Amino acid sequence: MAKYWMRIIAAGVGAELLYAVYIYFIAPSTQVAYQPIGFATVFLLFVLGGVWAGRNIAGSRVLAGVLVGLAGAVFYYILQIPDMLAGEQTYPAIAFFNHGLKIVGGMIGAGLAALPIFAKEA
Repeated sequence: MAKYWMRIIAAGVGAELLYAVYIYFIAPSTQVAYQPIGFATVFLLFVLGGVWAGRNIAGSRVLAGVLVGLAGAVFYYILQIPDMLAGEQTYPAIAFFNHGLKIVGGMIGAGLAALPIFAKEA
């Protein structure tokens, strides 16, 4: 698992960055993040990240998917540190549901990576 860390982190951070692009530049409002379409988007992006990270892993793909979701959630909080220190950021309880979807999406995506259609060609 240790040799896959960079791919796992890249998948989590990449999915989180794509989600930020969607929320801040494509969606009509940042409140979309806490609506069903925002939940579906974050879930699907992390499923894709889990598939990408889990394709090359020979061991526990599900663990890799969980780590993809955790990497995305941690990256989100790293970006929020200045706002938290300034006391400007509050987190609604639904935000934790959003982070849970990241973890579940990464886990499902990495599990799907075991399917033959996602097999990496030699």
